[in-house]
Amino acid sequence: MLQPVHDIDLSRISNKEIVSFIHDHKLYKLNDFALLKSFCKESQTLKKFSHHTKTFYINHPLKKVWEAYKTTPPKRAWCGHMLQFGLQYCRKQNRLTYIDDDFKEAMVGQIIFVRVKVLGGLAKVAVGHEITAINNEETYLETSYLMKGKSVGSQRVYFEEDENGYTKITHHTIYKSNSRFRDKFLYPVLHTKAISEFHHNIWKQLNKS
Repeated sequence: MLQPVHDIDLSRISNKEIVSFIHDHKLYKLNDFALLKSFCKESQTLKKFSHHTKTFYINHPLKKVWEAYKTTPPKRAWCGHMLQFGLQYCRKQNRLTYIDDDFKEAMVGQIIFVRVKVLGGLAKVAVGHEITAINNEETYLETSYLMKGKSVGSQRVYFEEDENGYTKITHHTIYKSNSRFRDKFLYPVLHTKAISEFHHNIWKQLNKS
């Protein structure tokens, strides 16, 4: 029997949770990825959504920080004890990027698949989110969860210069799942750990430059 021809190379994806997500949602062809939908807050009633805000400060000027967030490769931004980059799909280029591929910069329409380890490793889940805004004038970027995930919502990260010439980073998230317990007690704690690891990964790259 002839094997189906796939655009995706599963052998280049290092974690089984991302591979399982791909099989579960039958994401084998580029067109399968192109048809993925992410959360759109303009089409939602947000009254029932939870909010989470975390503020960080980094001793680097705004321009340098902003460039680092746009140019740090996903394999370095999404890595560590909790996070692991798996795969990226770019709508504009209609192509897949694997962990060992070159990366130039972030752009709207890139969908990033990350494995998140939670509860001390007792659970590992695949999360997909799409870059939905990069605003160079107001220095913020936004990502939105894929509609196929356990939670729906979006994250917006604002960058501004403080009075000392350093950078204040405000990470604001709106989210909702089908579990009030998860939204109230689990998500805030786990999300804080995940985004803290992400931001510290970027800062490591900044401190090397």
